[in-house]
Amino acid sequence: MRLLTRGYAPRRIGTMRPSATCLILGAALAVGGLLSPATSAQEVEQKAQFSPPPYVPMSGTCTMEISPDKALIVGGVSSSALKPSEAVDQLERQLALMRSYIAEKHGELQMLERVRTIKNPQPGKEDTEPPFQVVQRLQATFPTDAPVDAILQKLIELGLDRFGDNVLNNYNRREAVIRFRVSDFDERMNDFQQRCAADAWKQWCATAGSEKDCASPPPPASLEPQAFNVRSKETLMRADGNSAPWQWNMNRGQRSADPPDLLGNVTVHLEGFVNLTYHAVVEKP
Repeated sequence: MRLLTRGYAPRRIGTMRPSATCLILGAALAVGGLLSPATSAQEVEQKAQFSPPPYVPMSGTCTMEISPDKALIVGGVSSSALKPSEAVDQLERQLALMRSYIAEKHGELQMLERVRTIKNPQPGKEDTEPPFQVVQRLQATFPTDAPVDAILQKLIELGLDRFGDNVLNNYNRREAVIRFRVSDFDERMNDFQQRCAADAWKQWCATAGSEKDCASPPPPASLEPQAFNVRSKETLMRADGNSAPWQWNMNRGQRSADPPDLLGNVTVHLEGFVNLTYHAVVEKP
């Protein structure tokens, strides 16, 4: 069926003024409960009260010198015999002499793994070496100013015959037997990170910080580290024979990585870079 017949024209609705339209629509919405000026203002105020403060990223740099405070002699003592009990008794006598000498030099002896091995006899072949062998891996720690070369020589005379970490395969290989280590490394890296954070806070306060934010010089507790990168200026040799700068990354909530031992009593110069976030103080109107 045709809705429009000949001679029929749709009725035109008259044009309404904008002001009248707004009044009519506003009244209708108010009657229907869809718009309430008081409720709208309250919602705006609540959102302003519970909205998080501005998120401010910042970064800082710092430098630090770090030196080892411990010298280590790493190696082991081996003893061979026909019977296990004989090898162990001989080993204990050697270790007793070493323990007494290390204490005399104000050192500390740490016992690590004790490994027991035995050789299966080969048919038709005579072996002059006793079949049973016990190897005690150990580590002797001294202050960095200790005469480590003279101490090493004496320990060799007392029975130290394995050097480095791999005490089971120590033949025809050169091992770094004397090493240097930094103690309380985590605490030092935490202080280092705080220095970088203080630099970031100082830079931000000098450029974009408000008086309320920067009322006190120390960085606030709400300044949260996100990442901390450290790298040494020097290329350092490692016990495995490789050489590379010290370098590691610390993410939020992650402890610092243990650095490799130094092969010399040297000072290392570190450069740090930290990324942080800060929830800025918002002044209420």
